[in-house]
Amino acid sequence: MAAENVKSFFIAIDPERHRDQLIFPRQFTTLYPDLLGSCVILRDLGGRLWHIEVIRSEDRIILTTGWSDFFSHYSLTFGYMVIFEYRGASTFLTSILDHSACEIHMGDPGGSSSTSQPLPSFQITMSAPRFCHRCIFVLGTFASTNIPRFVNDVQIHDAAGRVWQIGVDSRANGVVRRFARGWAEFYTTKNIRPGDTCVFSLINGDVPAFNVFKVAVGGGEQTMLLWEGPSRPSQLQDKPKKSSNNYAKNNTNKNLFINGM
Repeated sequence: MAAENVKSFFIAIDPERHRDQLIFPRQFTTLYPDLLGSCVILRDLGGRLWHIEVIRSEDRIILTTGWSDFFSHYSLTFGYMVIFEYRGASTFLTSILDHSACEIHMGDPGGSSSTSQPLPSFQITMSAPRFCHRCIFVLGTFASTNIPRFVNDVQIHDAAGRVWQIGVDSRANGVVRRFARGWAEFYTTKNIRPGDTCVFSLINGDVPAFNVFKVAVGGGEQTMLLWEGPSRPSQLQDKPKKSSNNYAKNNTNKNLFINGM
C-alpha cells in the first residue's frame, strides 16, 4: 500500500511505559503488518534522523534500541504527544505536542517547550461509580487543588471547533464535584462507551483549560486513538482567548478541550 494512504497516529506519553521502548498501536500493526523493516527512521521537524531498532512480538511492532535516546533528547514527560506520520521507506516524520497542545521546537537539543514542568492531570475510566451517561465525577483532590472554586460552567471544545456548555455541580465549599448538565449530549455525540478511558490534562494560562484525550488501553500500553484523515491535531486546536489575570477569581467559565475525538 502506498505511503500516502497510511494513517498517521499519535501516542500519549507515560514515562513508566514508554521510556525504554514504544509499542505501536495495534490498529496500525493490524492494518500494515509488513510495512516496516527491522529498523525505522524517525525524522524530526529540524531534519535530524534517529535510527531505531524494531522487534516484533506477538504481532506487535516495538521500538527498542535507539528509542530511549530519542525519549531523553526531547525530555518527553507524562501527557506529551508524539505524532508519527509515515513517509515511506520505514521513515516517520515526528512532532511533539506539550501539555498545552503546542508543538515544541524539536530542532534544539532537548527541545524547547512552552512549559517547563508537567501540568496537573487526572485519568478516569468510564465506569461506576465515577461515571454515568448523565454526569462524570471530577477527582476531589484534583478539583480542590487546581480548579477555582464556585465556577458554574465549563466548556468542552472538540477538534472541529464545536462547543458544548457543561454545567457543574459543586460542594458546599465551592469545589467542583461533577460535570453534569450537557454531559449526556457530549457523551452520546462522541460515542463514549463504558470502559473507555479519558485523560484530563490541565493547561496553564490566563484562561484555565483542559486537554482531554480518549485513549485505548490494552496489553499494558496506553495509546491515543488513530488520527483519521490528513490533518494533524496541532492544526486543529482552538486557542483560548486571553482574559484578565483575575480570571480565576471572577470568571465562571473554563475551557475544556477535546483533541482527536
